[in-house]
Amino acid sequence: MSHELQIPKWVNKENFHKMLSQAIEDLEDITFFRASRAMVSGENYSTLILRVQIEMKLKDGTIKKSSFMLKLPHETKEMKEILASLNFFHVENVTYIDIINEMEKMYKDVGIEVKFGAQCYRLPTDSQELYVLLEDLCSSGFRNVNRLNGLDVEHTEFVLRKLALFHAASACRVAKLGPYPEALFVRNLDFEHTRERIQGIYGLLIEAFMNNLQKYKNGEKYREPLLKFYNNVTEWFVNASAMHKKYFNVLNHGDIWTNNILFKYKADGHVEETYFIDYQNCNYGSPVQDLYVLIISSVHIDVKLKKFDHFIDYYYKNLVENLKLLKYPLVIMSRNQLQEQLKVFGGWSLLTSLFITGIALLEPTDKAKIENVIRDTPEGIEFRNLIYSNSRYIQHIEEILPWIYERGFMNPENLLEDLGPSVSSKIKKTS
Repeated sequence: MSHELQIPKWVNKENFHKMLSQAIEDLEDITFFRASRAMVSGENYSTLILRVQIEMKLKDGTIKKSSFMLKLPHETKEMKEILASLNFFHVENVTYIDIINEMEKMYKDVGIEVKFGAQCYRLPTDSQELYVLLEDLCSSGFRNVNRLNGLDVEHTEFVLRKLALFHAASACRVAKLGPYPEALFVRNLDFEHTRERIQGIYGLLIEAFMNNLQKYKNGEKYREPLLKFYNNVTEWFVNASAMHKKYFNVLNHGDIWTNNILFKYKADGHVEETYFIDYQNCNYGSPVQDLYVLIISSVHIDVKLKKFDHFIDYYYKNLVENLKLLKYPLVIMSRNQLQEQLKVFGGWSLLTSLFITGIALLEPTDKAKIENVIRDTPEGIEFRNLIYSNSRYIQHIEEILPWIYERGFMNPENLLEDLGPSVSSKIKKTS
């Protein structure tokens, strides 16, 4: 455990004993309790992850071992403010305890056993601590793929099937029972202080990216259209994050990249099951947000673009099957309507390639800290430059940039105009 890590006092065996006593009637005592850092630097930016290992003595004298994952807020002032403003921990707890259970029951009611993630727990603490406590899926054989390599076709299709299950259940829920709580899942970022925070973070990333653009093959070709998009990045993000009734909407995972996807394997090495983790960014809106984040950030370079249209068709086929299975009462989105959304919200591909793809392809390093992403310091400048000068990232971005350009996704007018009168901002010109 890093000497910098301070375990909160409420993370103790007494609180865990109270919680476990409710689930295990013959629990006598906790004979071993240890909380330690679960992830190395560069594997998680928004929260701290602890692994809590426990050995329990049962009344018959036998010893039982359990392991949990505990998510806590980062100690940095900036990250605490961001997490508080986005209600991260409350959103994730509600998603695990209420939303996912509701979805799983929807499938059970039609004869299908579906599970979307880990079991979530609450500790009997007296204070309103910010945390998410989950079963440790690693102890059940689940693991991540190597994020530096990305997902092959088999893994990608498995994730898309599960994503279609998740999206379909959310759309059916809203169509039959009404919307999810707006304060939880409908993003309203149209506030001056929120815009300033978005511009502050993206501005630092954009500066570092543009400083490295000349290193990319034909990179200068895209400088002007990129600047046009980036000059409008805050307005684009605010509007793309909102829910627009004219389109088919689902509950997005919101952060569906390799580190937030766990796989379990059969004896022959093929995928048996996949679960998602980190539901703190869930939001109700266009499903193409999840599709772009997944494919652009986390699929192997050899197939992410060459098989992009195949992956979209594969997702759509599974989405329709599950909407019909759950007896979706409205008209199902057509394939052409999904293609329209992919165009209108195509900027998600650019934002994903700017941030999540760079993080996913960066070798583990002690410099990978949230403060080096969001702070304008010499250390932050060095780290952001490291992201965009990384040879693995260069290999990906040299293929992604022309793909994005040819599809017209560098033009912010695609969204800012197509959404109609609700958008009041004007397109800024490049300087």
